[in-house]
Amino acid sequence: MGLFAGIRAMWAIAWTDVRLLLRDRATAFFTFVFPVIFAIFFGLVFGGDAKKGKIEIAIVQHDQSMLAGEFVKNLMTMEGFVATMAPSEEEGERLVREGRASACVIIPQGFDKGIETLFATGKGPQIPVLVDPSRPGENGLLQGRLTEQSFAMMAKSFSQPDRLKKQLQQARDSIAHSKDIDLQRKLMFGTLFQNIETFVNDANKPGEDGKAAVSDDIMSKFSPMQIEMKDVRKQRNGPTNAYEVSLPQGIVWGLMGCVTAFVSTLARDRQRGTLVRLRSAPVTRWHIIGGKAIAGFLSCMLVQWLLIAIFATFFHVRVPNPSMLVVATVFSACAFVGVMMFLAVLGRSGEGSAGFGRSVILIMALIGGGTLPVFFMPAFMKPVSMASPFKWAVDAIEGATWRGYNMQQMTFPLAVLAGIAIGGFVLGSMLFRRAMRE
Repeated sequence: MGLFAGIRAMWAIAWTDVRLLLRDRATAFFTFVFPVIFAIFFGLVFGGDAKKGKIEIAIVQHDQSMLAGEFVKNLMTMEGFVATMAPSEEEGERLVREGRASACVIIPQGFDKGIETLFATGKGPQIPVLVDPSRPGENGLLQGRLTEQSFAMMAKSFSQPDRLKKQLQQARDSIAHSKDIDLQRKLMFGTLFQNIETFVNDANKPGEDGKAAVSDDIMSKFSPMQIEMKDVRKQRNGPTNAYEVSLPQGIVWGLMGCVTAFVSTLARDRQRGTLVRLRSAPVTRWHIIGGKAIAGFLSCMLVQWLLIAIFATFFHVRVPNPSMLVVATVFSACAFVGVMMFLAVLGRSGEGSAGFGRSVILIMALIGGGTLPVFFMPAFMKPVSMASPFKWAVDAIEGATWRGYNMQQMTFPLAVLAGIAIGGFVLGSMLFRRAMRE
């Protein structure tokens, strides 16, 4: 048989196996649909919590004064935000870079002095805010809420005469010792501050309704804090949502479905004597092996890219390097074709091969990141997971998506997958001859 005739024969065998797979509704469901449902479910499990819909921020508190504590308490209870304390600016910046917080608000040393000397200096304390520039809407909302909280702190001064008197006295002292202000202006400012103090004393006296005359928004046209927004470049080596973690898990189950389906198909062909009848046709053993391998490869590629397309379109999973992802999926598909060829002919009978193959595949999927991502596993389980080809497929897929591996970092998982593909195919081909004789 010539080269082109042999290729046509392999494609005919492959296309027949793929059509049989798609016609079997139960097998097609567990191969192509179940992995999608599985990945979405685990994405919801990992991502669904009480924080959903709220903006997450980090707070670093350097100033431990009472005023700083009041401000932090107000930030922690802001509606629409979930705030967590960070021990240092470096930790807060890391949370923003990794996408675990939209921004980091830093309460600097001297915050209380900045509030108390506001009237004397005309400037409130400077509040640095580290923000992710890719979230302009959230940053604008946060800036507005921080300004609102600064107004609230200022308004509170008018409802606390002792605190305001202290601020006014500091302002008087600052002006009195200033060499740049003439005597006439010093007298004018002194009269102004005296009138403000008298106004506050009178305004805080309870009226007929028992409430103070000063409202909380008396300073609504004044910004007592200087909010400084600083962009932090977000790293690309961390998952931005739970679906970037659950996508490789879905791919694991899709590959498992493909391998299980074709192991069962090959076992059924052995049991029914289909392989023997194929040998009577004008095709060689290598044409049959090649056709089965092509069918498995096409199915593995189809299920992987079906999942990738769905999650990139509807769940915002990043594909920063499509060419790298193509390489990862090709190597993964080849590796599992090798596993399929080996497991399909490992047993002495068709039924034995199918049962043994399904058991082995399930165990490898479980320890290789099928139900729990490998990086979530206990330390003692991580070396065990290295025995599973699923672990290396997950590494390659994660490396080409949210981990952002370069080619050098991808070399090792790709090399392992290539080794599995070659080893499985060679051993499977050697055992295939015995299977065709049975």
